[in-house]
Amino acid sequence: MKTLFAIVLTIGLLAVSAMAQPTVSLVLNAASSSYPPLPNSSIAQGSYFTIYGNNFGPASSVCAATPATCYWNPYPLPTTVANTSASVTIPTGGTPVPVYIQFAEQLNGYSQINAVMPSNAPTGTGTITVSYNGTPSTPVPITVVASSFGTFAWNEVGSGPGIFTDAVSYALLTPFASTKPGNYVTIWGTGLGPVPDAAAEKAAKPAQTNLCSSSTSCPVTVWVGGIQATVTYAGRSPYTAEDQIDFIVPPGPLGCYVQVAVQIGSVISNFTSMAVDPSGATCSDIDGIDYADISSIVASKGQANIGNIIAMSNFLSVNIPLIGVKNQPWDNDTITGEIGTFTARTLDTFQGFSLSPSVGNCTVTPFLDVPPPADPGLSLSFLDAGSSLSINGPNGTQPVPENTSGTLYQGLVGGETIKDLETLLTLGTCPADSTDKCAPFFLNSSYAITTGPFTLTGSGGSAVGALSAPISVSSAAASFKWTNQSSITANPIPLDAPLTITWSGGDPNGFVDITAVASTLASGIPTDSTPGLLAECIVQASKGTFTIPAYVLSALPSTTNSTALVPPGELLVGPASGAVKVTPPSGLDELYVVYHFIQGTNVAWQ
Repeated sequence: MKTLFAIVLTIGLLAVSAMAQPTVSLVLNAASSSYPPLPNSSIAQGSYFTIYGNNFGPASSVCAATPATCYWNPYPLPTTVANTSASVTIPTGGTPVPVYIQFAEQLNGYSQINAVMPSNAPTGTGTITVSYNGTPSTPVPITVVASSFGTFAWNEVGSGPGIFTDAVSYALLTPFASTKPGNYVTIWGTGLGPVPDAAAEKAAKPAQTNLCSSSTSCPVTVWVGGIQATVTYAGRSPYTAEDQIDFIVPPGPLGCYVQVAVQIGSVISNFTSMAVDPSGATCSDIDGIDYADISSIVASKGQANIGNIIAMSNFLSVNIPLIGVKNQPWDNDTITGEIGTFTARTLDTFQGFSLSPSVGNCTVTPFLDVPPPADPGLSLSFLDAGSSLSINGPNGTQPVPENTSGTLYQGLVGGETIKDLETLLTLGTCPADSTDKCAPFFLNSSYAITTGPFTLTGSGGSAVGALSAPISVSSAAASFKWTNQSSITANPIPLDAPLTITWSGGDPNGFVDITAVASTLASGIPTDSTPGLLAECIVQASKGTFTIPAYVLSALPSTTNSTALVPPGELLVGPASGAVKVTPPSGLDELYVVYHFIQGTNVAWQ
C-alpha cells in the first residue's frame, strides 16, 4: 500500500512533525485503502488494515537493509514489531486489545503500519492508539465491525483493476489475459469477518470455512456489471486475514473494465474492474478501445507510447436556498492530455483511456477537490509533445499547457474552476480575475452542445512530433435531452433504491454518461483535501433509459447538510463519445480522443 503516500501527502494530512510522539492520521481497510474511504467502510474483525501517521517504525533505510526487523515472521502473530505496537479500545474507556503487527516503517515523510484486527476484538466505536519506543500517540477514532470487505487492486490503493485470478489456473486477469462468461474467478481481498476459532488465530494458519456452502444462506453477494454472480466459496485463503471469494462470471456486460463489487448486508466494498471477453482473449470495449491494437506493440517492445486526450465539460445549474441562489449556471470545461510511455505493468493497473467503466457498467470512485478523479495508479514516463497543446473549435482556440509537475497537459478552456464558484454564488457574476472564461467554450448558458469539429493540436516536442487530433460533435449528439430531470431532481433522492434515468436524442452510435457526485464536505468551498465520491455509469445512447442499481447508489454518502455553500450532491447526465482513434504522430504508437459533455443540478442524496 506504499503508493498511497502520494495521495496522503497531497491532501496534507501527514505533514512531518518535529515531535517524537507518534501521530495517527488515517486508519483504512488495507485492500480498499483509498482516500476518502467509502462512507460505510469500517475495519472488520480478522481483517488486514493500514495505519498512516508519523513518528513510528524504523527508518526505511533500516528496513531495506534488514527487512526482518520491520516485518513479522509468523507464527505466532506478534503484537509488537520493531518497538511498534497498536491497540484498540472499544468502547472508549474499555480494555485495550493489542492488534497483530505485520509491518511497521517510517517512510518518506510518513509512517505506515500494516496490521490485523484480532477476530475477538469487540465491535463498535472506540479508539486506536499507536506506541513507538514506549511513547503512545493520541487516541484516534475507529469503528470495528463484523465484516466490511475490500478487494485488493493492482494499483494498491483500492481502485481500478482488481486482483482477480482464474479459479482453476490461478492466472492473474489482465486486459491481455481476460476471462469469459461461465468461468470461475477468484476475488482476493480482506474483511469477510472473523475466523471460526478466534483463540487459534494467533498460533496457526486459519481454517478454511466456506460462508457460502449453501446458496440459500450465503451472506456474500458479488455484483458483476450490475448482475448478481453465483458465489461458490467465500472465506479465508490459507493465509492470515486474507480472504478469497470464488464466483461464476455471469452473462452480461463485456469489456476491459467490467465493474465488480462485493456486498455483505448493506455494506458495499470498493469497486474494482476485471477484463471479460467472449473468448477469454485480449479484451476490447465497444467504446473503441481494443487492447489487441496495443498488445503486439507491448509484446515486441515491452511498452507502448500512447496519447490519450479527454475533453470534459460539466454544466451545473446551482440552487442554494440558504443564500437565495436559484438556477445559477456554472460551467467547467477542461482538456486533459496524457501522453507517455505505458509499460505492461502500467496498462495492468490503468483505469482506462476514457476515464470511465466499460459500457453498461457503473463504478464508484473516491476523488479529491474536483471530479473526475485522477487515476492514482497511473505512473507514466511523460513524453514531450511541445510546451503546450491547443484546442480549436467553433468558439475559437484555447491553450492547453503542461501542468506544473510536467506530467500531463491540462487546461481550463471554458467556464470557471470550482474554487471560483464561490464568487459566482456570492456575487452572481464572474470572478474579477476571470479571463473571460465565463463565456463557455463548449456550452452556452442554456446548455446546448456546440455542434461541429474540434481539433487538438500540438507543435511537437523532443519526443513526439506535431499532432493533430480531430473529434466532431454531431448534430445528433447535440440533440440529447435528459427527459426526466425535473421529476428526479426536485426532491431528495434515496440511496437505497434504484434510480432510472431517461433521455431522448443523442448520437445513436454514441454513449451517455450518468454521473452522481456526493461529497462529505461540511460547509464552505472545496480545497485539495475535500473528500467526495463519484458514481459513473456509461450506457449506449440508443437505449434511451438506464437504471442505476441500488447497490451503486448505496456506496455514496448522504448529503443532508443544508449549510454548504458549494452543493455537496450533484447529478449530471449527457452524451459521451467513444474513443476516436487518430493517426498518431511520430513518437506515438496510438492516439485516442474522447469527449464527455454532462449537465445537471445539485441534488440531495439521502
